Amino acid sequence: MSEIQIKEFNTKDLEKVRQFAVTGMKFDKYVENQFALYFYSKIVAEMELKNSTIALGAYLDNELVGFVFARCNFQRLKYSNPKRNITVNFGNKLIDLFDNDDMAKTYDQANQTMLRQFMKNKPDGEITFFAVDPTIKHHGIGTRLLRALENKLHDQLIYVFTDSNCDYQFYLKKGFKIFDQINVTLDKDDQTPLTCFLLYKSVE
Repeated sequence: MSEIQIKEFNTKDLEKVRQFAVTGMKFDKYVENQFALYFYSKIVAEMELKNSTIALGAYLDNELVGFVFARCNFQRLKYSNPKRNITVNFGNKLIDLFDNDDMAKTYDQANQTMLRQFMKNKPDGEITFFAVDPTIKHHGIGTRLLRALENKLHDQLIYVFTDSNCDYQFYLKKGFKIFDQINVTLDKDDQTPLTCFLLYKSVE
């Protein structure tokens, strides 16, 4: 296997970000219509990049195999531009107009409840979006991405939202701690609860 390189994310790779999110972050579990799934995942990818101050990509033979986006206080949103802002604003309005499902609202409310309490700790930043190509496993891609991000965040308190449908144990192995967790039920036909987590770490 060729050497994996960690470098600044190339915005031309947003389609790959969308694809990784659909499978790796289980977007397809909650959006069954394929067109709606494509549209929703595209808007989320654009939005998270727009709201980031740091974006790193893992590249194998110049192909994206993982990424991490983060937002740090008082840093410029370097990936925000008029075209992306218009795309995200328009996309969010369409999602609000046609999405009568309360799943996203329930999920967001749980996260905001935890965040209100955590903000008393005055965090310096947030990991906003993080995924690895689900077809490439056991090569330490996520570990290398997180390490590269933390090298830019010395002496900072960071947090991340995740849930029990994702590999939240990865963060715990890397020194993150659980600040809070809330169980929610997102599917009226499946009463199995999903656990939302707010995890945090003081980067040394």
